[in-house]
Amino acid sequence: MRLDKFLTQKLGLSRNQISKIIQEKQITLNGVFIQKNGTSLNFNDQIILTLPNKQEKSKPNHLNIPILYEDEDLLILNKPINLIVHQTHQDDSQYTLQDWLQENNFSLSNLGDSYRQGIIHRLDKTTSGAIVIAKNNYAHEILSQQLKSKEMGRYYVCVIDSPLKQNILIDAPLIRHPKNRLKYIPTTKDTPLSKEAKTAFFKIINNDKIELIGAKLFSGRTHQIRAHLSKIQRHILGDVFYGYKGNYTARILLHSHLVYLTHPTTKQRLEIYAPLWEDMLLFLHQEFYSSQSYENFAKNFKIPLEQLYWLNFQTSNLS
Repeated sequence: MRLDKFLTQKLGLSRNQISKIIQEKQITLNGVFIQKNGTSLNFNDQIILTLPNKQEKSKPNHLNIPILYEDEDLLILNKPINLIVHQTHQDDSQYTLQDWLQENNFSLSNLGDSYRQGIIHRLDKTTSGAIVIAKNNYAHEILSQQLKSKEMGRYYVCVIDSPLKQNILIDAPLIRHPKNRLKYIPTTKDTPLSKEAKTAFFKIINNDKIELIGAKLFSGRTHQIRAHLSKIQRHILGDVFYGYKGNYTARILLHSHLVYLTHPTTKQRLEIYAPLWEDMLLFLHQEFYSSQSYENFAKNFKIPLEQLYWLNFQTSNLS
């Protein structure tokens, strides 16, 4: 039997996960580090796994992650801020959404590496809102295909430091900043290593100084909304990393408000809204909706983002 097949059966991991363990030289066969997934095993062979010691993770106090939708195939959560979705490398000691999922015994797909189980798409650490989790490999494959084909998509809301002149579609590839590997910048389509990125931004409400806007993603690149806004000299309040220079110092006011998809089993269209977290609701009420009582505002706040998008962008090439 092949080594990777044997370990997949014995450890309950995917072949991709086993491949990563082999690449990181964590497996020896009869005292020799293994380099090939397909190494053949013989009777009485000795396999030793040497996994690195991990630092104890510090779980955030009072962590509450609301479940917006759940069935046997998928889970949709309302992610809070200051929580990363998964580890970025094996020595990353930050507590993650993936840790929370495993601690709460959710069934998860195991495609990809061991710290991305169930993860269909990401949200930045500082971004809150709707995130989709696959509970089995079938759902994971179908939803991943939908994400690529745009059958699954997301709408965000954010507050920017200066109103848009007009609704705008930004179609500009992104590439890592040459001097800061954690940052992304827009570039031209002929730039080597750049990745296609397109976002539609549309106006919702403003007070002449700042504006609440909607954003529809046509691609899901890291920091896409933040980088595309910087291209037009707009910045999300609190986003100092991408150039915000105002007085607001709390959380980045960016929230994934709506996710839509076709259910992998029932084939029905799902539209799931993620309510805004209280800190962002309080800010919006104070700046834009103070004529209403806060109680009624917070209870009923939901922006019809898809309707607003189609109202403002009617050309077929944006669909």
